[in-house]
Amino acid sequence: MSQIQLRPAKWQDIPAIQVVRNSVRENRLSVPGSIKDADVASYLKERGRGWVCEVGDRIVGFAIADAIDASIWALFLLPEWEGQGLGRRLLDATCNWLFDQGVKEIRLSTDAHTRAHGFYLHLGWREVGCKSNGEVRLTYRRTSTL
Repeated sequence: MSQIQLRPAKWQDIPAIQVVRNSVRENRLSVPGSIKDADVASYLKERGRGWVCEVGDRIVGFAIADAIDASIWALFLLPEWEGQGLGRRLLDATCNWLFDQGVKEIRLSTDAHTRAHGFYLHLGWREVGCKSNGEVRLTYRRTSTL
């Protein structure tokens, strides 16, 4: 098996990031293709920072932190790579970077009653409400266990 590597995302990774984003079984885009390459580039270059998880030369997951919004904008894995600790590593990287930027509380939203929802709750995130689209809003402070 190839070595698993976590590294900062580059704009050249955007096509592979899009492949991962559009391959998920849960938290699917209501309009496929609605997240454009320019949207991802904006988060990587202007709003925050991203990381990719590579196995060999294949990107199998990614996460993007939004420093402007103090949030996790995205965290996704190819379905066959779920449950192996890669999501936790990506989440740690994004949260640590946001905390290093001075953020006190990190936000995100996800579909209710999904594996992702359970994943965040298991790691100490707190539910703080619902968005108008039905997604659950969650927050996390460094004092929690992550």
